[in-house]
Amino acid sequence: MSIRRTASGVVGLALTAVSVSVPAAADAPAPDALAKSCGFEFTWTQPTVLPAQAQILGRGFAQCDVRPDEHVLTLGLEYKQGDKWVNAASITDRTPPPVPPGVQTYDVSAACYSGTWRISAGVTGSLQGVPFVFSDHSRERDVPTSQCPSR
Repeated sequence: MSIRRTASGVVGLALTAVSVSVPAAADAPAPDALAKSCGFEFTWTQPTVLPAQAQILGRGFAQCDVRPDEHVLTLGLEYKQGDKWVNAASITDRTPPPVPPGVQTYDVSAACYSGTWRISAGVTGSLQGVPFVFSDHSRERDVPTSQCPSR
């Protein structure tokens, strides 16, 4: 995992979702195309609060060096209830991410309430016939009642 900060202050967590190696065969692609990966990053290190809209937002993006056979991404917003994380909202997208320079973006939003929130991401799919699974979550964000109402 690596952290990337842009000039605008956006921080992304660079997470390798899959890295596979496929045995070479006589009719196989060139070796540099055999071991490739897809990457997913949270656009922000934690959920973003939009107090004027009483919304909380999670955002991320993905890109693949080689277009995967299948790519199913679920992006969610979770809040902490006691010692458990509860899903408040989620989206599922089956669109395979593009190759560079393109990226596939994902947004999820929910009604905002005070408490502790995080963004979750899960990806399943296959690349050159090899299945992969990836999951992660952002840093937690404590939202005060001054920004969003109590539940």
